This record gives sequence, structure tokens and C-alpha cells, in this order.
Amino acid sequence: MKNQESVLNGRRKKMPTTRMKEQLSDYGRAVIAAKLSAIAYKNEKPAITAAKKLGFAWVKLISRDGAEVLVAKDRNDIWFAFRGTEPSKLNDVMADLNVIKNAAKAGGRVHSGFQQEVNDLWMDILKELEHNDQLKVRKDVYMTGHSLGAAMATIAATRYQPHELFTFGSPRVGGPRFIKNIKCPHYRFMNNNDIVCRIPPAWLGFRHHGEMIYFNCDGERQAKPSWKDLFLGIWNSWKRFKFFDGIVDHGMPNYVQAIEKLSKSK
Repeated sequence: MKNQESVLNGRRKKMPTTRMKEQLSDYGRAVIAAKLSAIAYKNEKPAITAAKKLGFAWVKLISRDGAEVLVAKDRNDIWFAFRGTEPSKLNDVMADLNVIKNAAKAGGRVHSGFQQEVNDLWMDILKELEHNDQLKVRKDVYMTGHSLGAAMATIAATRYQPHELFTFGSPRVGGPRFIKNIKCPHYRFMNNNDIVCRIPPAWLGFRHHGEMIYFNCDGERQAKPSWKDLFLGIWNSWKRFKFFDGIVDHGMPNYVQAIEKLSKSK
């Protein structure tokens, strides 16, 4: 097997940084990314069945020490969908809480809990990537995830550059130097008052990366958040007796619904 650095060096080529609507056909890949990120929360058999219904001929769930990634392949693409936080799993909770920044393999400082989750899976992921590199016609690599899974996908994209990176409800992952290691197009989706997108705090040195695609309280795309929209989101939730709007807005089904709505409007 090639070592990790040889694979990294083999894939570090610059990708175009055009805007999302020029990259995607009717936001089609964003819909796939969102659905795979949701499917990644399922148990193995239901996840494989659901991914195959999306048209993927080969699907595998990799699990190591509580960390999981769904690998889905079709004729042209290979997707890595990292599972987000499961509150019932102690490993996930501890990863989220471990906000100390450690040195990232690609350079800079990164959230140590998120990085450990990627480390647990990396050798298995690397095998899939190396196999793809050995094909006569390589498949395009895509990475995606929601919540903790979004952070993991971001870190993985610094080790092996995918064609595109899609993240949903992502926390801040690392410092300014770390995020410069992400060279591929990165589409970072944020839904209204999603609380996870606001942690860890910037004053601890954490930063976001990527082109933010923001959905307002009506589930429609908006250029950027506004105080009015944030307030309306809270008010609308209270009227439905949902008093934790930041948590409700973080739910992956909300992202899937908003992106499907957006794709149908284009």
C-alpha cells in the first residue's frame, strides 16, 4: 500500500473555484450530498438499502471505535458520507466536547475531538481512495456530512482533496492556517438559527471555511443571515411550541427539505 503522503501528493491538484450554480446542475449533487448525509445516520442494512435506492451500485458502511462513514459508488463517482453526532453514543459526545486544538496532519491547528474521529477511520478510507487511484479511469471523489460528520468531512478533505465538499450544519473545525489546506470547492450549508454552526466560538481561534449557502426561516436561500430573519425563526418556532429553535434548525431533515425545494426552483 502507498503511504498516506504519496496519496496526498498524488491528489493535490488545484480545482476550479467557480460559484455553486456554475458547478452544479440544478443543485443535483447538493441533493445527493444531503440525502447521503441523512442516510449515514441509519444502521448498516437500512443505510445500504437507502443508498442503493439513490442509484449507487456499491455501498459500504465503515465503523471504527464509534466513528462511521458511508462509502457509496456508482459508475462515475465515489462518495464518503460521514455520520454526525448520535447523542446516545458516548464516543460522539466526547469528540464534540474535546475542543482543544491539536496539530493537523495537513498543517495548522484543528479541533482534536473531530480529528480523532477521522483518525479512527482514516486507514479504511485510504484503502478505498488508493483502490480508486489504481483504476484506469478514476471516479470523482466527493465528501459530505452533517454536524460532527461535516467537521470530519472537512478534515478528510485536507488529507485527500475531493472533487467537491458539501457540509451541512457544520461547526467551526480549525484555525485560520488549517482551513487554508482546503483547496477544493466547499459548499457549507447553514439553516437559519442552527446552533451548531456557531460553535466552537470564534474567540477560541476556530474559523469556518467554504461558500456559505444560508437558508432563512422560510427554508429559502438568502445571501446571508440577518437579525430580522434570526428573530423570525425563533418566533415561528415558539408559535409551534418548539422552544429550542437552534436545535430544531440543526436537524438534517430540514436541510434535505430546503435543498430539494431549492433544486426544484432552479
